[in-house]
Amino acid sequence: MMPLSNPLQWCLLVGATLLFTALFMVAGLPGATLLGPMAAAILLGVRGASIELPKRFSWLAQALTGGVVARSMDVTILHDVALHWFPMLMALSTMLAGAVLVGWLLERSGRFPGGTALWGTMPGAAPAMIAMAGDFGGDPRFVAVMQYLRVIVVVVLASLVCHFLLGSVPTPIAVPGAVPAPSASVASTLALVAVALAGGWAGTVTRLPAGPLLGPILLGGTLNMTGLVVLDSPSWLIAVAFTIIGWTTGLRFRRELLRDLVASVPLMLLSTFGLVAMSLGSAWLLVTLTGKDPLTAYLATSPGGLDSVTVVALGSAADVPFILTLQTLRLFGTILMSVLLVRFLRRR
Repeated sequence: MMPLSNPLQWCLLVGATLLFTALFMVAGLPGATLLGPMAAAILLGVRGASIELPKRFSWLAQALTGGVVARSMDVTILHDVALHWFPMLMALSTMLAGAVLVGWLLERSGRFPGGTALWGTMPGAAPAMIAMAGDFGGDPRFVAVMQYLRVIVVVVLASLVCHFLLGSVPTPIAVPGAVPAPSASVASTLALVAVALAGGWAGTVTRLPAGPLLGPILLGGTLNMTGLVVLDSPSWLIAVAFTIIGWTTGLRFRRELLRDLVASVPLMLLSTFGLVAMSLGSAWLLVTLTGKDPLTAYLATSPGGLDSVTVVALGSAADVPFILTLQTLRLFGTILMSVLLVRFLRRR
């Protein structure tokens, strides 16, 4: 265990976060304000850090991220669904079928407890998958590692694809403490925060899947599309939300957990790259059938979490509303598919 006091551990985490974030920003990687905190938290987590963020901080970060996403939503989303419903349905079906196939192959390997691999390979909705695995009799530890290991791999790969392969120009996102963007007025910032809090509360009490994130997206997106409010935020507020998400994910990786699961990590990574390869097929379908650019299609079909993929998309030149639409549809599809899998496996 790390023989340091909690205040000192927090200081190390903040310092490492600033260092990694600065390095990633200098390298021009989109999503640096997510990757930097995540890398710092993983480094401390595997060294035995005892600190963790209260759940309310994670809730707040997801709500703010939902508010940030909502500001980019407009009537083009409805236009995309109406215009591209068949390609989106094909891509969604391909992604979910690929996840079930990869999970079934892992189950056949005999390396995982019954049902565990299926929950671990379902894209998105990690907390729901972990809970379902525990209720069904699978091992939630394996599911947690598989889900969050995939999130990290997908975020890194998506960032590298954005920067090195597709030539996107990331939108600068300042580190905490930076001067607010001139376009973010006090009124628009307060409106975004209010929408984030109200939408997060509504999504939570109604038990909406990923409620703290999807609640603000649905509420803020509706208000933004109708023109009733103007949503915007200073760059430092966005960076704070992304930092909390990165810390929450990275601090889950403890040394004792990795030691117990090290024998299964190669298979987990193989399954992750298998899902990424299948997502490339779905992306190709979107590019062919919709004419969307490869970057947008790739991010829309990436098998990461909705919040993490959104972070990368917000820092790139991709079509964020289209990505959000397909990722949200996949999230609901994942929940529905998981319920059907539970019923099927219980009958067996």
